Amino acid sequence: MATLGVPRAPVFGRPISPVLVVPPAGYGQKLSQSRESYDLGRISLRYTYEELSEATKNWSKGRQLGSGSYGAVFKGEMKDGSEVAVKMIDLGALAKTDQSEDMAGFDKEVETLSKFRHPNLVTLIGWGKHERKRYLVYELMTGGDIYDRLLKSRRRENAVPFHWHERLSALLDAAAGLSHMHNSKPKAFHRDIKSANILLDRHGTAKMADFGLSCTSSGQGLGGSQVKVKTISGTPGYACPIYASTGQVTEFSEVYSFGMVILEVLTSIPPAAADHLKPGGIAYPIEEKLMPALDGAVDRCVRAADRSASWPAGLGEELATLGVRSVNPADESKRPKFVEVVRTLRALTEKYPTPTMSPMGPSSVGSPGGYASFAPIPENSDTGSSGIHSTPYMLELVSADGVEVDRMPAHRRSLHLFPTLGEVAGRLTAPVGRQHQPDLFESWLPSNELRSCISRCAFEVSWSCQDAQIMATGNNPVALNGRILTRDKPMPLSVGAEVGFPYSQSGEIDLFLVLRFTLALPTAQTNAAAVAPTAVLDFAEDSAPVASALWALRCSFVEGLGEELPTLPAAVREFIVDDEPLVIGRQHQSKEFEALLSKAPMCMSFISRAHVQMEVQRGALLATNISTNPVYVDGEPLSKGESRRLQPYQVISFARLEGSTHVLFISFEAHPLDRSAAKTKAVK
Repeated sequence: MATLGVPRAPVFGRPISPVLVVPPAGYGQKLSQSRESYDLGRISLRYTYEELSEATKNWSKGRQLGSGSYGAVFKGEMKDGSEVAVKMIDLGALAKTDQSEDMAGFDKEVETLSKFRHPNLVTLIGWGKHERKRYLVYELMTGGDIYDRLLKSRRRENAVPFHWHERLSALLDAAAGLSHMHNSKPKAFHRDIKSANILLDRHGTAKMADFGLSCTSSGQGLGGSQVKVKTISGTPGYACPIYASTGQVTEFSEVYSFGMVILEVLTSIPPAAADHLKPGGIAYPIEEKLMPALDGAVDRCVRAADRSASWPAGLGEELATLGVRSVNPADESKRPKFVEVVRTLRALTEKYPTPTMSPMGPSSVGSPGGYASFAPIPENSDTGSSGIHSTPYMLELVSADGVEVDRMPAHRRSLHLFPTLGEVAGRLTAPVGRQHQPDLFESWLPSNELRSCISRCAFEVSWSCQDAQIMATGNNPVALNGRILTRDKPMPLSVGAEVGFPYSQSGEIDLFLVLRFTLALPTAQTNAAAVAPTAVLDFAEDSAPVASALWALRCSFVEGLGEELPTLPAAVREFIVDDEPLVIGRQHQSKEFEALLSKAPMCMSFISRAHVQMEVQRGALLATNISTNPVYVDGEPLSKGESRRLQPYQVISFARLEGSTHVLFISFEAHPLDRSAAKTKAVK
């Protein structure tokens, strides 16, 4: 739970509090804004001590959300039923640290939040005073703060996913709030930008908080774009070094702090952590590990990106570039302004849209840890109101003995989890093993000896609208995050978890194959210029057509067939599309479909006499649904009469009706070919 400015512990160390540094004598700095005595009661609602005591159940420990060196935050319920957060500042405790009352930032926070209203700035509802204590009443932000979310996402056990689209959305929200402050008149400076001061509401919207150290410009000198302060404030690791040495706060010094937040959100590495072995007792992990001031910083950031967030390919690099620009240590003018930061982040959210999940998948931004409702099928689809048992999840290849993963084609590094059975007890289940994905395991493990250590059905992944689970089903061992699974015992499975295959169940666990459980992101559709390239597909929709005018549709999945599929003749498993349109259907490839569906003959009735037409246009493969039976491209419905270009290695599937849902029963993968590679041509 967010604590509204109460010092927090960094991810890898003890608590780091904001630093207040008084420059040497003779520094000669003064606040540009005069210290006027504001009547706070005229600018914000004042609550009595009795009202706040009643709201917090007399400051009950059970209501306390967090505490710091001179204050605490309590959850309160007002008489009208609204829930609030009440920040208590103890001036007595502050005095014991030889700091002035101004250091508490009480008046300044009331002034700032009363002047600046924005959807991405936390809302101040009112304030109160009682003896040596001051109270600030805010809207309750139940989603925690960014620091807390990063911490929970990296826990070894019971990790709470913090997906890439939630992180990106939070950065955009926070940047928008800060841009509003810096483009107002007078300009306002936060002076303590950090992940712990970015709070999330119950819908996932991020808002800047804790304005106790903020100040505003007088509008004089350089258009009011800077303020000289007599007290340098901020949190180690986030504070701009130029600001720390000169006492001059500018928009660029604020951008530096936000740039550190960008790198922290990308990598989950904190800018600072307590370490008694370091000078001053503080370590700076981002500076030490990422070295953002040196050449190659962007590549280092991309390599260090938090894998549990499932960053799409390309997004990490673009975010790292923005973060590294923002923390330029020597030349402030090379840092972007907040309006540019906002525009860049907004462009990234459009380029990499939030995944739209099926009913089994996690929701998008706005419901951390929640789940979305069923994505509706378009009204013009012949599939009616039926849903599709598509895949919201996949397994991503991390490492395999004897194979250089980075050199493998992108489509060979992902195992999409397609449910092979109908819904049972509210759950869908996808089996994984040599029998079910023979081609992938053969490419991952060229060694027959190692491949024999994978059971025919090694484990099952199941999911519902509530959770995902893994259950070992084979005789050979399977490990989840380094621990051997008990056979036939379901275990919780979270995004970012690693599933491994060890050589032995005893002694030190040595894994010869490691897979990562992650979200299956949406792929390009007909008008897919805005769809992001992902780790699964490295082809953009608007890329130039492939040079080859010859394509192969290779059967990659058939219901009921496992290891037997690769043993079928190529003429059965592969349909060639050349200069003339190819119609695929029961009438045109009857023998092929009889062979492919020998273990599931009832599926033949779901293949139309003329099901789809495949055509090469300007080198690209175009698929058109010409039947009333359902067709899907990478899990997305293709309505009757609708056409869609297939990118290399995209999958076109046929589905059968089971109850009110559709279950994929046969799939073909699109492969561009050289003409010399085609030795067999399907019957037309």
